[in-house]
Amino acid sequence: MEKIFVPSQIDLPIDRVFIVAATLSTFKGCRHVDVQIFRPGGTDEELEAIKGLGLVAPVDPSVPAEVLQGATEEAALRCVLESFTAEESHELVEYLEKRYADQIEKITVCPLDLPVPFGVAPLAGIGEGKTTGFIRFDAVRDYPLSFPAQGFYDLASQKPSDGE
Repeated sequence: MEKIFVPSQIDLPIDRVFIVAATLSTFKGCRHVDVQIFRPGGTDEELEAIKGLGLVAPVDPSVPAEVLQGATEEAALRCVLESFTAEESHELVEYLEKRYADQIEKITVCPLDLPVPFGVAPLAGIGEGKTTGFIRFDAVRDYPLSFPAQGFYDLASQKPSDGE
């Protein structure tokens, strides 16, 4: 399993800014499935604590208004809250390596690009469908970490496992 850790090159205004992505060998009949692993359930108190830190970029005037319809700064901040601290990301990678090493090809940990664009939304808010869904790592029996972790996948653009 390949592991890539990209350190932050700048001082960041908060500790919880690391995102984790994994590529699964096979999953639900597909090969090389990309999964964005996130921390669901940011609290209102955590949200209040990061307001006013300049973590969300101003509205980009080149983006059509209809694209941003319904977008809020709160949604963008909740996206930030889905990231991990550096320590949590290392703990998560260690756990995934022990538990799922034979199923994961690669794990990448890197800091979010801040400020996040106005208009992004949290992964936890995406509905599950025929090709999209969540891997609930934290629901597995004997999950050892003190924080939740889930993975979002979208199989629509993935290769079937017999089609490589």
